[in-house]
Amino acid sequence: MIREHNLEIARKWYEQMWSEPDFDLADEIIDPSYDPEWVHIDKVGPEQVKHEMRYFRSIFPDLVYSVVDAIAADDRVWVRYRASGTQTGSAWGFPPSGKHITFEGAAILYISAEGRVLDRWGAFCFYDILADLGQVPPLWELSGSLA
Repeated sequence: MIREHNLEIARKWYEQMWSEPDFDLADEIIDPSYDPEWVHIDKVGPEQVKHEMRYFRSIFPDLVYSVVDAIAADDRVWVRYRASGTQTGSAWGFPPSGKHITFEGAAILYISAEGRVLDRWGAFCFYDILADLGQVPPLWELSGSLA
């Protein structure tokens, strides 16, 4: 039962909260103490994630996530996801490209005994996103740009 609940939390995180976006859902599924040490935002809990969502929506307003695969334990969920969106906003010093991109990533959502996300570890290839947006050369061509 706990594992099924944790899988549902993961689906809500990506397919509802981030994809719709549903800011109220953040208050429901994120623990007030949520504050991953690798995220450098001066907010904690649901407000931190809402801040991230607003920022990414300012870049990719049509951003949609889908869970590709997920495995749950009693206190965490491992998730592989796919996301896509069109860059219509400026980001990371680059102007809007109008390009539609798709990328994949993985995350671990750590779930409290109360069923809320306490922490998150995540990874995706940011360089590939910039390459798909035409801001940097593909990695296999990078050495030619550095010479």
